[in-house]
Amino acid sequence: MLCAARAAAGEGGAVQTAAAQAGADPAEAQRLRQGVRADYVLQCAGCHRVDGRGSSRHGIPDFRDSVGAFVHLPAGREYLIRVPGAAQSQLNDAELAAVLNWVLEEFSPAQLPADFRPYGEEEVAEARRRRYEDVVPVRHALAKALAQRGFPLAEYSYGSDRKP
Repeated sequence: MLCAARAAAGEGGAVQTAAAQAGADPAEAQRLRQGVRADYVLQCAGCHRVDGRGSSRHGIPDFRDSVGAFVHLPAGREYLIRVPGAAQSQLNDAELAAVLNWVLEEFSPAQLPADFRPYGEEEVAEARRRRYEDVVPVRHALAKALAQRGFPLAEYSYGSDRKP
């Protein structure tokens, strides 16, 4: 994402960086990026929509200009892996890491810290094993902590009857 390969290539971020490290040419990097987008469409867009806007009516948060704030906290970074839709998706760990990186880059690049480190397969594998019993209080606690640091999140109405 925010790395030398992106600056050299003009765009493409973490997905392109992985392709560049593997020696892929620009066409191959673009093909890999499209594959990651397809994984997002198949595994995430049913709730978060193709454009990342979510559905406030159904309690699904908007990714746009918001989701990148999570990575400012270690617990927020882990949350993105462990949230049920991600942790329980059909994607393997490497694919989930690529989709998480794509989501952050595509929908919320301005919210990423300057020292953002893309997700990797090992990080995803380790965190994914620990599923949340109840994601709602975790999300509310993260929203409060991030807001105190100046990073407001998109509305999250799922489980709003259980707000702290």
